Amino acid sequence: MNKVITVIFSLALFTGCHPPEKVELLATTSVLADAARQILPESVEVTALMQSNIDPHSYKPVESDVAKLQNAKIILHNGLHLEGKMTDILEKMGQNKPVYAMSSSLRLPDLIETGANSYDPHIWFDLNLWARCVEQLGGFLALQYPEHTNEINKRTVVYVNNLRQEHTRFATLLMKVPDSLRAMVTAHDAFSYFGRAYEIDVRGLQGVSTAAEFGVRDMRATAEFILQRGLHTVFAETSVNPKSIEALQEAVAQKGGAVRIGLPLYSDALGNEGTKEATLIGAFRYNALQILTSFE
Repeated sequence: MNKVITVIFSLALFTGCHPPEKVELLATTSVLADAARQILPESVEVTALMQSNIDPHSYKPVESDVAKLQNAKIILHNGLHLEGKMTDILEKMGQNKPVYAMSSSLRLPDLIETGANSYDPHIWFDLNLWARCVEQLGGFLALQYPEHTNEINKRTVVYVNNLRQEHTRFATLLMKVPDSLRAMVTAHDAFSYFGRAYEIDVRGLQGVSTAAEFGVRDMRATAEFILQRGLHTVFAETSVNPKSIEALQEAVAQKGGAVRIGLPLYSDALGNEGTKEATLIGAFRYNALQILTSFE
């Protein structure tokens, strides 16, 4: 891995005739870029390395990405190995500039363990948990931009309150849904924090990472879960290939059941720029509508 990083860095340094443009704040994903934009003044430019519908688990940085990382003043990433193939590069960058992990404000009891010293990185769809991360991010950014401290502090308070209000709104809507109906199946295991926060039994066909393999046993067990819980809908995701969910639909049919594939949920990436779903709260509301409808 270290050899690969060295080669990428070398190529980035010597490729191209023009020096790359400076980047103010570079966030690895659209989810993180949204958090930074919510609390920074508009005069501070925030760039997302991975655009909408990009899967961060399998994302491979190219030369231009490394150049952006090198020329960024500040780098914001999720941590917990969400950006699996970029972890070593981010650690190297942290030796020379501020590199902040959004998950760094959380404690072990907050995290969902997936293996020995391994934790689920999908922390943003527990809005109360994400609000805590945003509070800490606001403190970090206030230190980086002391000239904007007052505005950053105010915007952080507003956004944290908005996240908590959205959490309460959805939890209130769920009170109308019987416990027996609170179950859902998605393409990969990106909604465990969501399920824990809102008391929904969530199953993902693939593991926490979309790079994880799934086999006949996983398919069979998930199909059985669908039939046992009487689910009418399963969900693909905007950043995940839908073939696995299509195969699951066929597996349910082979067992004499029927399930439809709902509109794809936003999981590891937000919506396209200019849409309501380009923000975390907008994506959360969209997901909430699809999920609540599936319970009916």
